[in-house]
Amino acid sequence: MKDLISIIINVYNGEDYIKRCVDSAVNQTYKNLEILIINDGSTDDTLKICESYKDKRIKIITQNNIGLSMSRNVGIENATGEYLYFIDADDFVENDVIEYLYGLTKKYDAMMYTCDTKEIYNYDYEIEQRKEKIEEVECKEVLKRILLGTDRSGTTWNKLYKKELFDGIRFENRIINDVVVTYKLVLAAKKVIYSNQQKYLYVRHENSITGMDKEDRTMDFYLANRERYEYIKNIYPDLVENEACLCLAIANVYIRNGKNIADFLEKEGAFKLYKKIFKFKILKCDIPRNEKIKLILCRINRKVYYWMMRKYLKNKKIKYSIK
Repeated sequence: MKDLISIIINVYNGEDYIKRCVDSAVNQTYKNLEILIINDGSTDDTLKICESYKDKRIKIITQNNIGLSMSRNVGIENATGEYLYFIDADDFVENDVIEYLYGLTKKYDAMMYTCDTKEIYNYDYEIEQRKEKIEEVECKEVLKRILLGTDRSGTTWNKLYKKELFDGIRFENRIINDVVVTYKLVLAAKKVIYSNQQKYLYVRHENSITGMDKEDRTMDFYLANRERYEYIKNIYPDLVENEACLCLAIANVYIRNGKNIADFLEKEGAFKLYKKIFKFKILKCDIPRNEKIKLILCRINRKVYYWMMRKYLKNKKIKYSIK
């Protein structure tokens, strides 16, 4: 018999999008599933929508609101499958994603499997048809991908995990959660199986967490990147991508939210750290040319860099078409 796979969906006030997400889980071509919906204190019709499903594989856990990070832990602790797969409640997946990734477990000996993501701004989209390409990527190379953000390697969702990979690893009670967990999972897994097939639909909309630019989120983003930098440095002290990632984090955080963030970075010693770890060799990393220019400008004169970037951001408008 095929292994039981646990799909974990964490949701808070998701009445506008939860049905599409759950539908994509229920309609999987791989049938041996348990679908855990963690209703994290929703006050809208989220619970009513979830309870409308009569599928016996669905298990709804309703709790007081404790936030996404801790809510994910509830999903992990209640899952009984051999494998875990997370779907963010405002996203959805192709109907064959579980069958496809499970098929990779029969061909490759690993503890983490992932496929490509399709980022969408509206529901009028097409999946790109590609010749299949599978990569067996060792831990250090995966860390490089996470640090440089060259793909979605650093996200929790869109990955099929052996459940035992989470032994001793849990999400922390903070705003930024993927940043401080995924790299630890990669280190424990030692390698990741990548497929270039687009199976996960990542929905960008104006109310998404990643679309927010609140001060507390911005501060925690820096702290999470700093923690990851220190952790990886102890294991791979010569990983130049680690320095590049933290420098980019500082440069990008600095231009957000004005004086309060600048004062926060000053207090945390971020600017001194930037000068210490910035080396021109990090410019050889595989990062976009405009990011390299930002790093250089921030190193030469951060106040001029701040003025230029704020002016640029003021004129830049991002349009979201999904509500």
